[in-house]
Amino acid sequence: MQASARQPQGTSADNAKVIGDWRGESRCVVRESACRDEDSLYHVTKSAEKDGWFTMKLDKIVDGKPVTMGTTDCSYDVAKQSLTCEFARGILRFTVQGTAMTGTMNLTDGTLWRRLTLKKTSGT
Repeated sequence: MQASARQPQGTSADNAKVIGDWRGESRCVVRESACRDEDSLYHVTKSAEKDGWFTMKLDKIVDGKPVTMGTTDCSYDVAKQSLTCEFARGILRFTVQGTAMTGTMNLTDGTLWRRLTLKKTSGT
């Protein structure tokens, strides 16, 4: 997955609250499609290459084991408490509130594809 050239809007110490493992549900919105509901585990770390950015590794859980779907770069807007991850097929947008992260995945054509509800399981 590729990241966009968009610049992050927040680089304060508050960014650390998004770092960690987030697990929960990824539910399909377009039911008559190849989309399948998933148990998801997303790993968020500080980007080693871009100051103020994060890297998100996206896993789905299959037969109790994580299967990596890809990795993408994300920006975090401290004021809005929003994490945005753009990649080749679309964009993930999350709102972070304490140990809960909720969001959506839209395809590049704007189609709402998934709704995600995650809880922080580890991290700072």
